[in-house]
Amino acid sequence: MSQKTYGIDFGTSTIKVYKKGQGIILLERTVVSTVGSEKRPVAIGEQAYEMFEKEPPSIHVSFPLSHGVIADMHDMTALWNFMLSALSGRRKLKGGNFYLAVPADITKVEKHAYSRIISEGECKPKHIFLIDKPVADAYGLGLDVERSQGILIVNIGADTTEISILSFGGIVVTKLLPYGGNYFDSQIISYMRKQYNFIIGRRTAEAVKKALVSAQPSDEQIKITGRDIVKGLPGEVWMSSNEIYPLVSDMFHIISVAVQSVVERMPPEIAQEITYNGIYLTGASSWIKGLDIFITDETDIKANTTQDAQISVAKGLGFLAERPKLAAVYASQLK
Repeated sequence: MSQKTYGIDFGTSTIKVYKKGQGIILLERTVVSTVGSEKRPVAIGEQAYEMFEKEPPSIHVSFPLSHGVIADMHDMTALWNFMLSALSGRRKLKGGNFYLAVPADITKVEKHAYSRIISEGECKPKHIFLIDKPVADAYGLGLDVERSQGILIVNIGADTTEISILSFGGIVVTKLLPYGGNYFDSQIISYMRKQYNFIIGRRTAEAVKKALVSAQPSDEQIKITGRDIVKGLPGEVWMSSNEIYPLVSDMFHIISVAVQSVVERMPPEIAQEITYNGIYLTGASSWIKGLDIFITDETDIKANTTQDAQISVAKGLGFLAERPKLAAVYASQLK
């Protein structure tokens, strides 16, 4: 009987699971709700996120991944075990090969923690392989990774932005910035409190971000519901995109400067091909309006976007999982 093979992208905000022969079969928020001192999971993914900021004292909502590394191993393993039922149904998943995407710019210990999620879970894997995320990203974009001498990928996630240059199948340089989509949320929450004496939660801030955050000034407006600090009562405030732009524009500049920095350190042949092919923007937060135009203007290198930005890493893992001999070139085997 053939072994089941999976590719898993444990993203800070979303977990994506690819199954060999079937494609991406699972896409869930990286959130778990637990109860009791034993921290028994009662909900995961979107269902758990729906409880956030509404949960009673008996329920704890956890975000077990932070800034590209595992912040809570117990909750992360519990989340994975809970997800196994979606992968295998009533039958327990035994054996199988697992390809895990990991940030390239973290320590070996931090990378190994990703494999522990699977090895200490209930599925008892046969093999676990770690693939650097930029490599999976490049294959997910459909690029000629082995032959190209200059690929620049900027993966903007929830907590981090990973800037990587690949050449002839290898990672030349990678840089992990501690900024992502969650940075916008925190800036919006802080601004509302200081400017309007108004309290909003993370869920509301996320909605505001999706509606108003842009890399170009805009006149768009939305009405925000929250709590007035002075009155202590629910209230409403109108906010415009132009108000938010000064709060978040520094992150766009930081990313652009970091991109310029890594390109300037490259040999002329690599830099020339990057200039010709452009920058590839991926990650769940690369959807920001006007970001491709902003980065193009700041770096003088065309920025390319894709509709599959959120799942490009998972697609790349799937591409490699279907081609184990090719995957072996990039994989670190843990078990």
